[in-house]
Amino acid sequence: MNEKELINRLEDIEWEDFEVKEAKTKVPKSIWGTVSAFSNTAGDAPSRYNYRLPPEENIYNYYFSIFERIFKKIEIPFKLKGTFRDENQPQVGALREALVNLVMHTDYFSSAKPRVRVFLDRIEFFNPGSLPKDIEYILKEDFSMPRNPVIARIFRIIKLSETIGSGFHKMINGWETHYSIKPEISCDFDFYKIVFRFKDGGINGGINGGINLLFEFIKNNPGKRTPHFENAMKTPGKTVEKWIKKLKSMGKIEFKGSKKTGGYYIKE
Repeated sequence: MNEKELINRLEDIEWEDFEVKEAKTKVPKSIWGTVSAFSNTAGDAPSRYNYRLPPEENIYNYYFSIFERIFKKIEIPFKLKGTFRDENQPQVGALREALVNLVMHTDYFSSAKPRVRVFLDRIEFFNPGSLPKDIEYILKEDFSMPRNPVIARIFRIIKLSETIGSGFHKMINGWETHYSIKPEISCDFDFYKIVFRFKDGGINGGINGGINLLFEFIKNNPGKRTPHFENAMKTPGKTVEKWIKKLKSMGKIEFKGSKKTGGYYIKE
């Protein structure tokens, strides 16, 4: 890693393979917890997972537990639908459909296990069990034949799945609408996998996507403070602070008012 790459990483968000601790005169005590955590993730030897959900017999509950974590890993630009933030955007629908698809079509008698993996540049859904038809035929005819019809019925009742169609068009079109990249679908006689890749910056769009998103948010919501950005944008406060620092150094925003009641505004 050269100097420029290091500076870019310091300004970006922290992730499973990158952690920063401030140190002025000595090694901070908090670093040892980080070293311990890294021994189980991507900071030392190659690892399999840095987080796994505990076993859960209730598939319905498991779906929402998984989706809650996935939801936080994708870029969701701030948009209003009426007077509320629109979080049901195409890229969100694509991942929701992929997870429903996994739960409905997994071969639960297979020795392999269904798997969702989140990387810096992509999210993968692995389904034990093959597709009922070639993917070309499924897309052309909008063919649907759930491997687990009872599970499929549950998700249709709660309106997370449609009664007609495979859902692949929603996955493909939804992801491509936002990221301009089509999901990659591969399969064999005993599995199929769907890969959703990010474009330019990975999860949350990196520093450039983040500061642009925050800039637009401040422009549309002047006078707000960091906690408001954190809640509205569903982004950790530490990351928001880095975006604010970057925007201030670029001369794009400024803080007006007292420390208790003031907020950020677009700089004229």
